Amino acid sequence: MNVGPNLEHRLQETVETCNVLSAEQARDFIENGFVLIKNAFSPSIADRVCRKAWSELRSEHGIEASNPSTWRSHPHGYIRTSGQDLRVRLAHEAETALMAQADIVGGRHRLPLEGEWIEFTGGVIGNFGVETDPPWRSPMPRQHGWHKDGWHFRHFLDSPEKGLLTVPIYTEILPQSGGTFLAVDSIAPVAKLLSQHPSGFHADSVQGSGYLIPYLIDQCSNFVELTGEPGDLAILHPFMLHRRTVNPTDRPRFIANMAIELTEPMRFNREPDDPFSLVELAVLHALEESDFPFTATNSRESFVPFPFRKGNDAKLRQEQLVEEMRTMARSGVVTPPWAQDFGYMTNNLAN
Repeated sequence: MNVGPNLEHRLQETVETCNVLSAEQARDFIENGFVLIKNAFSPSIADRVCRKAWSELRSEHGIEASNPSTWRSHPHGYIRTSGQDLRVRLAHEAETALMAQADIVGGRHRLPLEGEWIEFTGGVIGNFGVETDPPWRSPMPRQHGWHKDGWHFRHFLDSPEKGLLTVPIYTEILPQSGGTFLAVDSIAPVAKLLSQHPSGFHADSVQGSGYLIPYLIDQCSNFVELTGEPGDLAILHPFMLHRRTVNPTDRPRFIANMAIELTEPMRFNREPDDPFSLVELAVLHALEESDFPFTATNSRESFVPFPFRKGNDAKLRQEQLVEEMRTMARSGVVTPPWAQDFGYMTNNLAN
């Protein structure tokens, strides 16, 4: 991969700080926005998590590991378990998983408490499928549910609230078996939009029905289905657009979705003796810049995720979203006409 002559030296500086990732993996992350770390944690950890998940599925949903006839009994086939009383501290039990994430964000010093308290819990996202699911289809832009993670904060180019998205894989995921779809060329359109709007975006703008998502995913054409084995760890760029998919098989899929926070906002104009992170280099590569000073022009703010908002807060956030949608439409960022057919909001005033 050619990252451009102006970034090559900075990439070499960053690679030299890595403890787990190879130079090839670092380049792949910059180009494709994700990397799959094989054997990042032990199969015994995956087994512990799965046993905890099956126990909760049995007690909460009547789904029995030993009785496949119960697996599709849930109306949505897509179930989250909590598993809060099982915790695996990566620094003590899965150091490779921790160090791989640290490599990508630029070192443990850029993680709260140097990543000491990053952990897996016993919670999983189970994908069983249901009998009424549509047939499996290859990933493409015109599908429902594409989104950028982060429903609890205003989104800026340098947002620290979501420094990485990491996906531990607890069961084997074969092709066409419920693996997450990734838009691997989505980093560039997301980075460009965020760089052009330093006032940031409402949290709801990029969620599963967000009005910006169809505009962004329409610019993508390179899609990957996430597959892997128990103990693998997929590490995704925070700008990666992704979506769930159906699982038409008799193989339950268990993963988790972890948000890795940074101690401070990302920076895209570091001094020569201060290496960029791979996340930052991926943004610079997407912007075709070797240096990009960025200053947010709006306050950083937390959002109550939209399913849990009530009263005045729900009303205020809706008003803010509508005003932003109108402003963006006037600026030329318009939701494409097909979006509403797939459940997305729209700011297309012609609709």
